[in-house]
Amino acid sequence: MKNIGAILVFVAGTVVGWLYSLLLQKRVKILCSLIQCFQWLETEVGYADVTLAEAFGRIGRRVDPETGMLFSSFAAELNEERGLTAAEAWQQSLAACRDRLTLQGEDWAVLEDFGHTLGSTDREHQLNAIRQTLEKLKLQAEAAAAFRKNNERLYRYLGMAGGALIVILLY
Repeated sequence: MKNIGAILVFVAGTVVGWLYSLLLQKRVKILCSLIQCFQWLETEVGYADVTLAEAFGRIGRRVDPETGMLFSSFAAELNEERGLTAAEAWQQSLAACRDRLTLQGEDWAVLEDFGHTLGSTDREHQLNAIRQTLEKLKLQAEAAAAFRKNNERLYRYLGMAGGALIVILLY
């Protein structure tokens, strides 16, 4: 019985390490998806004659559901006609999606900064804000990929080592 418990503790530690390394992978994936969304948004705002709600709704349907919910949520907020400005609707969408997306504080800061200019300027300034956000997201994605590359294996091994340490301490 004692051996089975030791094996379970070791496996649990290993699983925790793997799960944390998967979070690193997921962050990179979401950032890349956001980059794609903002590239589409640049095209929609620059070349299509559509409202913000329509542009964000289209993008939300085109991209993977996890990232798309941010854009779809924003489109829904704008369509509800509750008297919110675009910036307020964007902030509410970010708040609604904060628990579902594995992003870090600096990633959220980039998205929040984008919201401050959303819908309050002309098309040219809006395109400029989208391009700036794109550049910031690309930098975040590069940093996240480098962090993942350097630490993914470390977290896996730390999970195994932590499980082994607990087994040794309990034995």
